[in-house]
Amino acid sequence: MSQTENPESTLPSSPREILEALVRIDSTSHTGNLDTIMLLQRIFASKGVTTHVFREEDGLDANLVAVFPAAGETAGDSTDRAAKDVLGEKYATGRGGVDRLDGDAHPAPARVQGAESRGILIAGHTDCVPVTGQNWSSDPFEPTERDGKLYGRGTADMKGYLATFTALADRFLAAELTEPVYLAATWDEETSCNGARELVKQLETLDIAPRIAYVGEPTMMDVITGHKSMNAFEADFRGIAAHSSLLPRGLNANRYAAEFTTWFHEEIIDRGVAEGPNDPAFLVPHITGGVNRFDGGNAINTVGAHAHLLFEYRALPSDDAIAIARRIQAKIAELDDEMKQAIPADPADPEQAKNVGASLTIRSLLYPLDCGTDGDAAQLARELGMTISPTKVTYGTESGIYEAAGMSAVVIGPGDIAQAHGANEYVDLEQIDKCEAFFLALLENLSAS
Repeated sequence: MSQTENPESTLPSSPREILEALVRIDSTSHTGNLDTIMLLQRIFASKGVTTHVFREEDGLDANLVAVFPAAGETAGDSTDRAAKDVLGEKYATGRGGVDRLDGDAHPAPARVQGAESRGILIAGHTDCVPVTGQNWSSDPFEPTERDGKLYGRGTADMKGYLATFTALADRFLAAELTEPVYLAATWDEETSCNGARELVKQLETLDIAPRIAYVGEPTMMDVITGHKSMNAFEADFRGIAAHSSLLPRGLNANRYAAEFTTWFHEEIIDRGVAEGPNDPAFLVPHITGGVNRFDGGNAINTVGAHAHLLFEYRALPSDDAIAIARRIQAKIAELDDEMKQAIPADPADPEQAKNVGASLTIRSLLYPLDCGTDGDAAQLARELGMTISPTKVTYGTESGIYEAAGMSAVVIGPGDIAQAHGANEYVDLEQIDKCEAFFLALLENLSAS
């Protein structure tokens, strides 16, 4: 490179170019999204857009907020700071469990106190799911076009949405906007949505309180106004190993894990299907869930000393997902007490006997979305010529977090959710064009006449 060449001149600029650059970055949740955030930051900086980057302590993850001020307002200077330094005592993220059941009420995300609800949030996540064990026809991290479709991990879920808006950043910045627009790019949506939880608090520190959030999961550019909650858990049952011929000296953890599995399916899922709320707007109109992984024991002739369960449920917005979680906590506590009462007087392993019991880890409690077809976000989208879908979706998104924080939120983005997470994920390039048309319609709507 010559001394006079500007390194920023090589940055991608069109929706297609930016999408391809984002796909080439492996931002699988466990590897972190920092490289993706740094690329977006560089692109915005080259266009003169103010950005705020909030880095996590793990050194892998960050949130980004890009600011497009209204006419007559200023965006201020860009910042790049540690999230913990910004939030202080409010900083509470991480890759572990999310236990929000302490106390009597279900605490909602922070709201900006005293700030006017104003502005449009274009929100998306930058992480993607692994490709491990999948049979791809081409390199998942090298975008490949075939038959008008762009293949690669994250093309549909959901880098195309972020790429399309980023390509239009200079036009939004130059416009005389009637209210501000913000682009938010978050970390770790695929496993915990902790990035979005932190983003709500980070927006508060910036005195930003958007009235509308458009979350760009793949919907074929239709507007989705409702989805279920997604609640994920781990449970551990610790017993005492013993030779199976000496059963009275052991304590079988699998037995108690199996008892919980049966209870969960019968009392939470089956009873919820039979007696709980029902909404025909959903493809599956009732609660769903299950113990989807059960690991326990180590040999056919050994009393199982440890069982580990992974389970989840997806509840309708009209269901009380937190009440269900409290019932699960109570059942685990009941089994914990039973296991401790069953410790033999002469255990085969006295050290294991000290740790007998059952415990629960809450991996994620993801809010449902239920904004309705007449909310501000849906109404504006309708004005922009978008179709409001009459159906609700069974998958979860960050939009429920933004709705709980006081925004009118909907889901709208390019691509088909059926392509997400699988091998040979793709986005039809016509969908990118439709996404661009949506943002340009929004730009025209917000531009002062």
